[in-house]
Amino acid sequence: MAGIYVHIPFCKTKCPYCDFYSVTTLHPLEDYLRALSTEISLRSYELAGESVETVYFGGGTPSLLSGRAIGDILRLLRRSFDITEGAEITLECNPGDLTTMDLDEVITRGVSRFSIGAQTFDPGLLRFLQRRHTGEETRELVRELHRRGIRNISLDLIYGIPGSSDETLRADLDVLIALEPTHISAYHLIYEEGTPLHYRLQQGKIRALDEEESLRQSHYVAERLRSAGYEHYEISAFALPGYRSRHNSSYWHGIPYIGLGPGAHSYIHPWRSYNPSNVTLYNHQLLRPTPFLSRNYERITPEMALEEYVLTRLRTCEGLLLSEMEHLFSPEVREKVLQRAQPYITSSDLLLEGDRLRLSLGGIDISDAIILDLI
Repeated sequence: MAGIYVHIPFCKTKCPYCDFYSVTTLHPLEDYLRALSTEISLRSYELAGESVETVYFGGGTPSLLSGRAIGDILRLLRRSFDITEGAEITLECNPGDLTTMDLDEVITRGVSRFSIGAQTFDPGLLRFLQRRHTGEETRELVRELHRRGIRNISLDLIYGIPGSSDETLRADLDVLIALEPTHISAYHLIYEEGTPLHYRLQQGKIRALDEEESLRQSHYVAERLRSAGYEHYEISAFALPGYRSRHNSSYWHGIPYIGLGPGAHSYIHPWRSYNPSNVTLYNHQLLRPTPFLSRNYERITPEMALEEYVLTRLRTCEGLLLSEMEHLFSPEVREKVLQRAQPYITSSDLLLEGDRLRLSLGGIDISDAIILDLI
């Protein structure tokens, strides 16, 4: 099995916390759609013999595309790859972008899952994050999807925002749970280097939540969502039974995928490749009489493979299997990782359950440090 990621690098405005590649002009859009079609055709050989079970439109803001454009991309993907019947096809959406006509179009063309960037329902916090939608637009989009029989809906939540409080977080979760999404991605606000929000933090114009307050909010989110019936199946992801993100789960379990569009990454062991993060260059190369795409390649060494194995598996609620690690690497590697894990097992931050090693609820708080020590 395999997956396909399609990067739509266009936004009307750039969120100050986002470090994904995007541009705030739609001028190159038509050229981009033609270039994307060329890239799909050129790379159709890469997943030969693999059944594609997930397609994910991410960005940027994929919901800026018309329903017809999304449909045209899906039609070409089906022509070029073996996309299985019943494949999970996800479209990231910004509330307020999709008309009812576009919704009907993309659903008809096969989009089966919608990932909605709600982030928060508090007007003041939405303004701080410079989001261009309202909480009511999020509610209305979910209602429109429910009217069309769509239940596979993921909502994004950002917490740990300067100016937030226990009360604002409680209110956000009240609304979120009442909307009955089948999946929730809950992220603590991160100040990514190079973003406007990081610059404001460095200048002392905003203050990040202190560690105690951040942990309290993180624990509250996890406890509240688990009590509402959501499975905490990955550090930042919660799902009702049967509604885990199949696409994101494939990243954590080493399933091959290709990334299409400027800035997209691909992984087919033992190679990882990266498209140029420049839509002008991307369009120029693929719209030439003899099209090509200058991708950067990285060969994954055994050491890198081990690091990625530990990093991705420990993000999940299942953790990693020591027997699988021994099979993939060596008995010596298994013993070395287990030895490094021992202090965390003693402190109950890691749980050793037979052949399985996984993070405890307390271990999630220091997961970065644990993973770094193990690898």
